[in-house]
Amino acid sequence: MLNYIKAELYRNFNRVYFWGYTFSIAAFTLLINILLKISNVSETVISLAELIEISTHMLTLPVFLIPAIVEMVTAEENKNLTSKNIISFGLSRNKFVLSKIIVSIILSTIAAVVILTLFFGSGTLLFGIGKSFSTSLVINFVKRLLISTLLWISSIAICTFLALIIKNTTTFAFIYAIIFVTFSKIIKLLSSFVSDKFQYIYDILISTQINKLSAPELTNPTLISAALIGIVYTIVFTVLTMLYVKNKEIK
Repeated sequence: MLNYIKAELYRNFNRVYFWGYTFSIAAFTLLINILLKISNVSETVISLAELIEISTHMLTLPVFLIPAIVEMVTAEENKNLTSKNIISFGLSRNKFVLSKIIVSIILSTIAAVVILTLFFGSGTLLFGIGKSFSTSLVINFVKRLLISTLLWISSIAICTFLALIIKNTTTFAFIYAIIFVTFSKIIKLLSSFVSDKFQYIYDILISTQINKLSAPELTNPTLISAALIGIVYTIVFTVLTMLYVKNKEIK
């Protein structure tokens, strides 16, 4: 399993796709900072402290960047029917699933580090740290980021599940996006017009938990609840993926 993970990381590290995707997003964040710098707004408002505060309201964005990573790790292989070659060399199906999820997590983490480093690094150079910058601000942001990471990992598990059951990469990415964009809104409407019991479902959705982490006031119960929900989603969809792959005829 470890050798397969290393092989998958090597395969993706040596592809233009991964680095092109990562640095394209990183360059876009740099462009945003440059545009803010040359605007009148940046002179009176923006600093590293403000960029950190703004970032707390953008914790949902990584959820929509995940499909591209999962596509290059899992969906592409599923589409090209090359999974059989891997399993025929003795790798169990459960380890195959775990490896795919782990590789996607590692690649997503590397991409996130590159993007955030360029975003906050360029922000510091262009705007300075700002008068409101403090250790408590950084600690508060890191708490949100770490718990959000558990929810992003659960999104990777869901995305991997979809990538393995749907061969068409465009379709799987579209369905994944629909789930996160519209499902919460549908449940919210049902809780308002059909039954307030749907609110229980709404409260445990990944998107709902991420939105709570973006709230101005952050409490320990909120952090614990979000962390537990993220872990449960990851376990459930990892097991579901294992069961699907175990019973699937891999050609």
